[in-house]
Amino acid sequence: MKRIVVGTAGHIDHGKTTLVQALTGINCDRLKEEQERGITTELGFAHYRSDNDLIIGIVDVPGHEKFIRHMVAGAWGIDMALLVVAADEGVMPQTREHVDICELLGLKKGIIAITKADLVDEEMIELVEEDIKDFLKGRTLEGSPVIPVSAATGMNLDALKMSIRNMAMELQERSKEGIFRLPVDRVFTIRGLGTIITGTCISGSIKTGEEIEIYPHHKRAKIRNIQVYHEDAPEAVAGQRVALNLQGIERLEVERGTIIGKPDTLILSTRVDASLKYLNLPSNPIRSESTLRFHIATTQTEARLILLDQDKIEPGQEVFTQFVFPEPIVTLPGDRYILRGPYAIQTIGGGQVLDIMPKRHKRKTDSINTIFSLLSNEDLHAKAEYHILKGEHGGIKKGLLSILLGKEGPSIDPIVEEMDRLGKIKSSGKWIIHMDRFVKYKDMLQKLVLSFHEKNPLKVGISKEELRMRLPKVEPQVFQAALDECIASGAVESDKDKVKIKGTGDTPDKERDAFEGHILKILAGYNLTPPSLKDLALEMHKPEGQLRDILQKLVFEGKVVKIKGDMYFNKNSIEGFKKQITSFLGSHKEIIPGDIKSMFDLSRKYTIPLLEYLDEIKLTIRVGDKRVLRG
Repeated sequence: MKRIVVGTAGHIDHGKTTLVQALTGINCDRLKEEQERGITTELGFAHYRSDNDLIIGIVDVPGHEKFIRHMVAGAWGIDMALLVVAADEGVMPQTREHVDICELLGLKKGIIAITKADLVDEEMIELVEEDIKDFLKGRTLEGSPVIPVSAATGMNLDALKMSIRNMAMELQERSKEGIFRLPVDRVFTIRGLGTIITGTCISGSIKTGEEIEIYPHHKRAKIRNIQVYHEDAPEAVAGQRVALNLQGIERLEVERGTIIGKPDTLILSTRVDASLKYLNLPSNPIRSESTLRFHIATTQTEARLILLDQDKIEPGQEVFTQFVFPEPIVTLPGDRYILRGPYAIQTIGGGQVLDIMPKRHKRKTDSINTIFSLLSNEDLHAKAEYHILKGEHGGIKKGLLSILLGKEGPSIDPIVEEMDRLGKIKSSGKWIIHMDRFVKYKDMLQKLVLSFHEKNPLKVGISKEELRMRLPKVEPQVFQAALDECIASGAVESDKDKVKIKGTGDTPDKERDAFEGHILKILAGYNLTPPSLKDLALEMHKPEGQLRDILQKLVFEGKVVKIKGDMYFNKNSIEGFKKQITSFLGSHKEIIPGDIKSMFDLSRKYTIPLLEYLDEIKLTIRVGDKRVLRG
């Protein structure tokens, strides 16, 4: 069964709610205040079946200018408009503003109902019809059916229903594919059931029992039950009016303006790139850095306007802009928004969101128009490449890329595979890096290793961790992929935990070798009581830093053993020490610090570090104040 959502539009007291009740039998003014005052202040919802193949859902919006926020929330996500104009008044200010909003939201289909036709004569109806046609000239609703009706007498209600049906059958039903989103427009509780939220499902689908996330609060809940047009349903899909019974969430944790989605499928945006059309109003130009009211879905917030290629926008102009928000919002590329003045007195424009995670652009540069053109077209491959390039050397997670394109994860696989085939990207696990950035990253890696050798000629190489920390921040798997490719190409080589330029240290250096031999000889002479690094440097008349580099190289090569801080021992001395300890423990089973002191004539300065070293290499294990052989 096809499902289409119709939204009413029109001036206050032109009979929108009365007409909806005549069409559906449902009074959308559910609040006592609305019924007493006779005006709609909140969104209302109704529906009816058209034969056995179509359900028409109707969102009834307030007509008063004070409730434009509610009107925008209701109009967002509808498929066609039902513009209501009273026969006794004709086109009025809110008629104009509502049509502006419908156009800015991208609505291209609608029907015009001239209500209260029973209150005027034929001549008046003809005048109002001409007024409507003149008003709609050059607008998206130009040429739409215009039908005089009366909710009181039933005049032409069947004709209106037939016109709605014909237009609905021509409309393409929203696809259930895509990222599931349901902007919340009502929240309430029912005793015994808990929290209920309602809204129009604008994309994707959700099933009973699935987990949902409430954005931007990052609260999670489970769907206990789904109703579509007051009937239980196993699934809710795009284009339906939906009520969700949520389990595990309190009434105060969700409100109008929040978005229901699946976990980790949406992101929060504190700035967006967008197109902006300033309505052709008798108004002043709007300057960059102005603060305006930004309406998107059921969310209303302040936004700072940043014009990217000019300092002000004139009425009637359409430009590329960036909006910055004081609090994060939830949106996707392609979403339509409405812009109102700082005091929310009048709708002044709107447009389409183009990038939900943009950079801070440098204004008035040649690249601005290029970016605007790229983001405005339908080339997903070009947009994907643009977002991947924004990730610089760190690239971008595949899941995030799908959100930036406004697509479900699996649906972008063909795009990624094609870019990979063309050599435009490098994939590493869940990460995607543009090949240009990856090549530059590898080049930086090689240059950094070379620079390290030039500054530290006596060191074996740079540790992998130090190398990774000195390079631009990337995920570990990206760094490893770059290092692996550099090793495979022969640019660098890895030895244990060190990375070096291939061949470094292989060339014989008689002076260096002699110096290293001299160090080993001195350490061998000290046996188990070597001097500190500082004293050793003074003894050898060498800079402390240079001596440390050589000692670290000898440690790496296994010729010297470093113990606790700056104690360096000749390897042969340590090996002899280990053999004697092993032999002692073989016959005595345990050893204490006093035994070490007696056996080797050592002070506590050396005894304790040597015992701790035996524990570290897992030769011994400490039991109280004693050591025993491990295992």
